[in-house]
Amino acid sequence: MTRKQFLKCGLTAGAAAGGLAAGWFGAGLVEYMGSAPDTPWKALAPQEAEILDRLAEELIPADPPSLENGYKGIPGAHDAKVVRYIDWQLAPDAPYEKHLLTYRSHLAMCKKLSAVEVEKKFPEFFDLLLKHVKQGFFGHPRHGGNAGWASYRMLGLAGPSVTGRNIPGEENHL
Repeated sequence: MTRKQFLKCGLTAGAAAGGLAAGWFGAGLVEYMGSAPDTPWKALAPQEAEILDRLAEELIPADPPSLENGYKGIPGAHDAKVVRYIDWQLAPDAPYEKHLLTYRSHLAMCKKLSAVEVEKKFPEFFDLLLKHVKQGFFGHPRHGGNAGWASYRMLGLAGPSVTGRNIPGEENHL
């Protein structure tokens, strides 16, 4: 048997064994953990997330790109995934868990209201909403919002430096 035949035989047998192990492990893991949840949200219902996303986008709207002059546009609250940030912060044992009932009750009443109308009818809730939308847009992405460093792109800034990952003398582009 040549070295090439030996290696080919070993790789084939290894791949087959790995495939069997992965199949067994995957099936066992799904059985152990159960199926995935019906919603990607941790605290909000899908309808609440929709209403919240619409209100957040009114507070920090996107500026669409223009093909005529090559303008790339500016991301808004929807693009920055501000609702994901708020949802993560409202989840059990998260910093804003105490505000979940406030969000639930007010979002139910705000289904057809604009952000301006919410400000007039529910000023305390609007202040809380605006505060959380700003945090989700300008905060660090590890908390769920500011996806793709949207706020940095809006302000025309380069992404933040990461020690050990930047090439000296070069800008850290998004």
